[in-house]
Amino acid sequence: PALVGGSRMIGGSDGRVRQGRTLHGEAAMQANSAYQELLEGQPLDVQPPEAQPATAGANFLSAGTCLEDATVEQLTEALAARLASDRQHTEQLFEEVKAAERMLEEKQAQLEEMEARIFNTGEGMEDVVDLNVGGRPMSTTRAVLCSAKGSLLAGMFSGNFDQGHKRDAEGRIFLDVDPELFAKLLSHLRLRRISSPDRPAPLPQISEEVRPEYDMMIKYFGLESFMYGEVGTCCDIFHRIAELADVDQSKLQSKDLIRVILSTTGGVPGMNHEEVFGITGFRERALENSYGATPNTIKVKFLKHWVSIEGMQLRAKVADVLKHMSPTWQFRQGNEAFVDMRYHFTRQEPCTRWLDVPGGGAVFSDEIEWLFQRDFCLEHIVL
Repeated sequence: PALVGGSRMIGGSDGRVRQGRTLHGEAAMQANSAYQELLEGQPLDVQPPEAQPATAGANFLSAGTCLEDATVEQLTEALAARLASDRQHTEQLFEEVKAAERMLEEKQAQLEEMEARIFNTGEGMEDVVDLNVGGRPMSTTRAVLCSAKGSLLAGMFSGNFDQGHKRDAEGRIFLDVDPELFAKLLSHLRLRRISSPDRPAPLPQISEEVRPEYDMMIKYFGLESFMYGEVGTCCDIFHRIAELADVDQSKLQSKDLIRVILSTTGGVPGMNHEEVFGITGFRERALENSYGATPNTIKVKFLKHWVSIEGMQLRAKVADVLKHMSPTWQFRQGNEAFVDMRYHFTRQEPCTRWLDVPGGGAVFSDEIEWLFQRDFCLEHIVL
């Protein structure tokens, strides 16, 4: 509470209310002024009473002085001393934080400098590098090996670690990995050097038997993002692909990011099939088979990404849902086995809830497929 002229009541330790010190006139004005300066954070110019030692006001509380027996000068000096101590402590902490920030910035600069040295391969590095990959001789240019900037493979062959490589009797750099798998990777890296947006380099064709070993090699060399794009979880794979490529989500086939293949078609023209994966899909049109032809498949090939499907949401065309939307279907990723899925489509509920794919998320592949034993009519697909 603010101090005011007149009297104020202070509760005693014995629980009784007793009369406190009464401040009048100039003393009350000084007290009010000192209190307002404390509230506003202004430094106090306080001189201790001549009859008191310089430290008396600052130490009166610890000496057992009762609040009601303290003078205004003692109160003011004690509060000023406390504020000065807190201010000094705060300034000390601030300086420590600034010193820690400077040290962190120096460490970051050192790491960036080290990374730049590791991955600095220079320009025009077309010198030939001879390799011994699991016992098979191979040769390529340093530029090809360093094309995936920031990867472990690029760092290994940047030229900064040539003296530390293991070598065979002929002086070739030895890599203890499967030669067949590395040859496929090397072929892809070469094609990436001459690819274009119109003609992207195809991903290596790897059999499912050696897929785990191939994926381990890609991960070891730090090539996942380079090969497959940014790896991450998203609720709409087609939206993420469009975002990464900076294209319209309904034009992924036109931009050579996917291929949509139907066993038979009786709905929208083939050039418009991609729109089923757009933000809203079709309205009163559908991706559909030639009604009556069975069985029917929908294949989607991903030309620049590998995906792992954990779930899906399908919306059927209301006008045809009762006669031409199969309530059961099968789905698979890559060369994995088909898994059974089902949903009871109706006019009132033409859209599925989010359906988990049995065993989904276990593998990455560049192709997915639906198999319908009856007709299908889909307005929207979300994966």
